[in-house]
This record gives sequence, structure tokens and C-alpha cells, in this order.
Amino acid sequence: MYNRRTKVFFKTLALSSLLCSQIAWSAEFADARVLIINSDKSVGKYATIHNEFKSELSGQQFEIDLHGETLNPQTLKKQIDKIHPHLVYTIGSKAYLQASTLIKGKPLIFSSMINWRRFPIETNTYGIALELSVVVPLYIYSYLFPDIRTLGVLYSKEHNQQWFESAASQAKDVGISLYGQTVANPEDLTGALNQLIAKVDAIWLISDPIVLFNAVHVQKIFAESAAKQKPIFAYNTLFSKYGAVLTIAADIPTMGVQAAGLVSDIIEQQPITDKVQFPAGSHSILNLKKVQEYGIKINHAALFQIEEIIQ
Repeated sequence: MYNRRTKVFFKTLALSSLLCSQIAWSAEFADARVLIINSDKSVGKYATIHNEFKSELSGQQFEIDLHGETLNPQTLKKQIDKIHPHLVYTIGSKAYLQASTLIKGKPLIFSSMINWRRFPIETNTYGIALELSVVVPLYIYSYLFPDIRTLGVLYSKEHNQQWFESAASQAKDVGISLYGQTVANPEDLTGALNQLIAKVDAIWLISDPIVLFNAVHVQKIFAESAAKQKPIFAYNTLFSKYGAVLTIAADIPTMGVQAAGLVSDIIEQQPITDKVQFPAGSHSILNLKKVQEYGIKINHAALFQIEEIIQ
């Protein structure tokens, strides 16, 4: 009986201590100081997500814009320490890399990072991925283009091997076969592209720093694909100007709102199932001129899913 009472006593004491610490934590974060570090607010998409985030989140907000800054780590650290934030939200890769080095032991939230898996991710790191879940574009490809059953992907093993394996598995669920061609270095692009084009109906362009090494490589991919009359589906609306038949990208304003929601959940100690979340919204552009040029059959009933059509 003594042992049982002792256990109950210490269990009650532990629960009380935990409750007290949670109350103290909640009181501390009741008026949380949130620091926004922007890689470059002069960039339109960074400014948009920045402003949407600010408008959705109440409480004390502080900003550091790294545009044009020549701050050394020590100077930036002094600025951060002066603000003494409870949480830090970074926009863009530059901001995240600096913040993740200088800020320890505090929640760090990121967005607008291409291939976020390339970066160091700590236990207190959260974020909104820049890339959509593969299910979203795959479903639209399958529904919109009924005759396109094989897609080709250029990727580097270093950055996208895991992504490709997952995408290939999910593509089967919508009746699409995904073929991959690895690119070990930028010089291998032309050979890999020619091999891939020969065995697929269309090219699915994904975010990969080796494949999309520079603008010349991007132009080469589009030129070769156009010469072979193979459409390109891309992940960023900027590729529309190169001649992408369809682009499906994360909706930038929605990402700002989503990041603010993630910060609110952290402050309020709400359970977070996915520390890094897929974007909740998307924006698509269909180039109808290219569709007609390539003679691609489309399902007109699926056009309601497209936000913008280039006639």
C-alpha cells in the first residue's frame, strides 16, 4: 500500500510540475515575439508571402530584410538577440541558412525554399514546402490529358531519388507510368534528355539544381522537347514563358497564410502532425496554343481546374 501511495504521490507531483511548466510557457507566449527574416523583400513573391503572413498573425512582429545587406554573422546575431524573439519565420534559402546557424533552441519556421530536404533540419524546425504533393499534379495530368500515359522525369540521385521513387509509386494509382533518367552533373543533361524523350509522351520538369543548372540548360530542355513535339509539364508558372504546356505551382499568398497558421499552432501548443507541410493551394496555367500545336487531346470537362489559360 505504501508503494502504491508513493507512486501516486510522485505521479501527481510530476503532473503538477508539467502543468505548471505549460502554464508558464503559455504565459510567456501569450504575446509572442515573432521575427520574420526575409531573404530579399524586393522579390515580388517573397514580399507577397511576407505580407500575407503578417496580416494573418497577431502579436508582436519584427522584421529583418537581408536584401542588399552585407551583415556578417556576428552583426546579424546582435540584431536577433536585441529583438529576443520567441519564434523565427524565414522566407527563402538565404534567410533560413543564416537563421539556422545563429538561432538555437527556438522554433524556426521556413518557407520558399527549393528542395528543403537539402538543408539542415533540426528537431524544432517546421515549414511549408515549396513543392506541391505529387498527388496534385499527377491527378490533373491524368484527368486533363487522357492520352498521355507516360511521363519522363530528369533528376539527380543526390537531390531527388527519394522523391522519384515515391512519385513513381503514386503515378501508378492514376494510371500513369513514370520513367526517370538520372543526371549526375550538368554536362550529362543532353544525353539524358534525348534518352528520356524517346520513350515518353511528355516531360515532367521538377525542381532539381543539377538538371536546372542555369538558364541555358532550361532553354535546352524546352528546345529539344519542342523539336520532338513532346509537351513539358512544370512546377513553376515562370516556365510558361519558355513554352510549358501546363504549369502547376504552389499558390504564394496561401503559403503565407499557411505559415501563419503553423506559427499559431506552435504558440498555442496545438498538436502538429506534419512538421513540414505541403502547400495548401495551387495555381495552374494551361498553354492552349501549345496544346493545339502538339495536337494533344484534352478533356474539356477538366478545364474548370485551371486558373489561367493562354489562348
